[in-house]
Amino acid sequence: MTELISSVAKRADELHPMAAKVARASARQKPLCECTAEEARTMRETLGNPFAPPSCEMESIKDHWLPSSGGELRVRRYHPKSLCSDLQPALLFFHGGGHVLGTLDGYDTFAQQLARLGNCVVLSVEYRLAPETKSAGIYQDGFDVYAWLLSSGEELGIDTGRIAIGGDSAGGNISIAVMLQCKQHKIRQPNYQVQIYPGIDYQMGYPSIDEFAEGYFLTKADKQWFRSQFLESEERASDPLVSSLLADLTGLPPGLVITAGFDPLRDEGEAFAKRLSDHGVEVEHVCYTDMIHAFVSFAGGIPAGMTALEKIGEQLQRVFSSK
Repeated sequence: MTELISSVAKRADELHPMAAKVARASARQKPLCECTAEEARTMRETLGNPFAPPSCEMESIKDHWLPSSGGELRVRRYHPKSLCSDLQPALLFFHGGGHVLGTLDGYDTFAQQLARLGNCVVLSVEYRLAPETKSAGIYQDGFDVYAWLLSSGEELGIDTGRIAIGGDSAGGNISIAVMLQCKQHKIRQPNYQVQIYPGIDYQMGYPSIDEFAEGYFLTKADKQWFRSQFLESEERASDPLVSSLLADLTGLPPGLVITAGFDPLRDEGEAFAKRLSDHGVEVEHVCYTDMIHAFVSFAGGIPAGMTALEKIGEQLQRVFSSK
């Protein structure tokens, strides 16, 4: 019997029944490659997510609007009930959706659970989406929000000496680009990174992209569609800021990389963890071997999603308590 949680990227003997149910339901929908971005957003919003992580009571949830180089950006701040009144640690989180889909509301309970389990403030970012905004603008949004957090931390009740950064899928890609921009501009790095099945190889060169090309929620055609919306040009795919496996990762913060056994992005996620280690960065890689892409977003119906959230929470608490 295959182990269901592994430090090596691999598939289980069988897909988990609930993950298979989600994958089958997704396969019945109109393919993204036949949609405009607006049609795809409307379809996702109409379908909703019946398996979203359960909600939990927060001390407060508040939206902040901040000026950026691309216009006003909204950041939603989640403050869990267990925190005291002193300056608090925070996770800066970027949602997934291929840089084209995804909303703050769609990730609301996801962010609540991260705040509760991590015992920290979570700042969830509403960055601009493709194709209206391409990769350079989206990465600038991420960098602007991080710079705002560093400069406004005390006003927000946040300890800027205890900041983690991360995201899922496209959000992981953005968070890595933020860290690489910090390195470029010699700005202080976050203390920790959380990468949940990150999309970081826009050259699409790893075996899992073909092994799980169809039938496992995210398809190869989906990835190609997202890529076409997001990138300014074909050449942009070889930019280390976009495909961070090509970047020098020295000096990035330690972190956690989560992958899924039946995910087209599985192998690039593992490769990123190995690249971090090769560059002297302390990293833990955890593969949920019977899972599909986006399984953490379905934590209300897929038990492994909640297990992964709990793992993230444990790591955040460990990191923040040691600072």
